[in-house]
Amino acid sequence: MRKRQVPAPNPRTVVRGIVRRATLGDLDLLVRHRRGMWKAIAKIPRADLDVADRTYRRWAQTQMKSNRFAGFIVDVGEEPVASGCVWLMQVQPRPNWKGTTAAYLLSMFTEPAHRGRGHGARIVREAIRFARARGTHVMLLHASAFGEPMYIRLGFERTTEMRLFLDAGKRRRGRVRASRKTAQRVR
Repeated sequence: MRKRQVPAPNPRTVVRGIVRRATLGDLDLLVRHRRGMWKAIAKIPRADLDVADRTYRRWAQTQMKSNRFAGFIVDVGEEPVASGCVWLMQVQPRPNWKGTTAAYLLSMFTEPAHRGRGHGARIVREAIRFARARGTHVMLLHASAFGEPMYIRLGFERTTEMRLFLDAGKRRRGRVRASRKTAQRVR
């Protein structure tokens, strides 16, 4: 499938667009935008992206049908220019958290010609409304260096997370650009 280029608006004109909830018919767009996100933040071989696209499509379709996943799309005119998703996932009980469901924000992407116009922030606000309406009290995400300033403006706080691949032969491919400096050990 060829990606259709979305024409850039006049930079002097503020074009808000319409935020709408994605349907199952929007899965192709959500997958294409997710792939655009990965291409913007990591160097991942095309074959790996192809596999990830197929896996994500099946997973998103199942989650969407179960009402635990929602996508949001910004349309400017008839053109979709940005999208993002939220997944209501189960988490373990912990002190100072209500319930065992957390909203996870994922797959945020805006077409390059439409960045810096607030589309991402509008999607995040819709995702927050979606999660609150379902009784969720916390939203989590993994921020790219591009998105982190927006998330901080919207009230998100940095946390510390670590990861270990349990697959002995697993090599980390597609290094994601760091969003902050690694702490230096004091000697």
